[in-house]
Amino acid sequence: MYRVGIIGLGSIAARYSNPSDPYPYCHTGGIRQCEVTELVAVADMSDGRKSEFQRTWGPAFPENSIQYYDSDVEMLEGENLDIVAVCVRGPFHFSVMENVLKTDIKAIFLEKPAGCSLQEVDRMTAGADQKGIPIVVDYSRHWAPHLLRLQSLVKDGLVGEVKSVIGYCGGTILSFAIHNTDMICQFAGYDPASVAAHVRDGSDTANPDYDPEPAIVGSSIRFNSGVQGFHVGENAKRGAFSVDVLGTEGLLTAGYGRGMTRLTDNDGKVVDNDTLDLPENASVFQVAYQQIADYLDGGDLPDCAGDDYIAVNEIGFATIESGLTGQTVEIPNQKRDRLIYANG
Repeated sequence: MYRVGIIGLGSIAARYSNPSDPYPYCHTGGIRQCEVTELVAVADMSDGRKSEFQRTWGPAFPENSIQYYDSDVEMLEGENLDIVAVCVRGPFHFSVMENVLKTDIKAIFLEKPAGCSLQEVDRMTAGADQKGIPIVVDYSRHWAPHLLRLQSLVKDGLVGEVKSVIGYCGGTILSFAIHNTDMICQFAGYDPASVAAHVRDGSDTANPDYDPEPAIVGSSIRFNSGVQGFHVGENAKRGAFSVDVLGTEGLLTAGYGRGMTRLTDNDGKVVDNDTLDLPENASVFQVAYQQIADYLDGGDLPDCAGDDYIAVNEIGFATIESGLTGQTVEIPNQKRDRLIYANG
């Protein structure tokens, strides 16, 4: 069993679900459902959040199996952990990651946004690479089992050669819409070349060291492969977290909800979804933790790790830079020190 510790007991760590949910949308539920991971420690400076966690999730785990800490440093020094989930707010990611990278951890599951600047992401990535450990960033929609199946089918030619991918999701660029950025890459590839974007005012910041995080209106993403990506933001009518994958042999509509799947051939005929052999639903966090465990057992690098999360972050920050300057931004982005108050 791989020993897991969670830093930060906010919504995505534990509060979005409870032990009765069949497909829990939180780290705690995914760790609990994964057969090869065990939650052994949590850390949060708030006594109230620790008490709430103990009331909600404590009875679902063996008695006294989880240790409670007031800080990340106390937990990291007091436990021999294999995997650490970093679930604090975005502006605290970098400092917590610096502490995590001082330990002998084997894998890190980092909440989005990975960092508040590309410079932070660069330094975290370099530190992890030096130690030979993966950072997996939580673009959680990616691990929906039906989306993983559709990604594989598209790679095998389901819609022929992919020409364009259109994603639909508004909201702040790094804290929310970044999920859809990853979904676009899931079907277009993780080789972005440039971004041209329109943005609007998003969240405010009380910290003068940060720029506010804009929200996306829309963007055009050019990929080195020749695929063209489009991100439809606040004017989207489709709702969040969905994509249209346009190929030479058909059109695939897919989303976080399994029921959104729709495949149309070049004659306009809708293909029966039963032919796609889509898997049943599962907790995306269970799937993610299983991938991390499989990697630690000698398997493939998990999704949303390595070059994949780097590409998604490059697109996110290029979207901001393009929107603020009115210029097309080539990737890699040359403006790496812009500090965004991405509080997701």
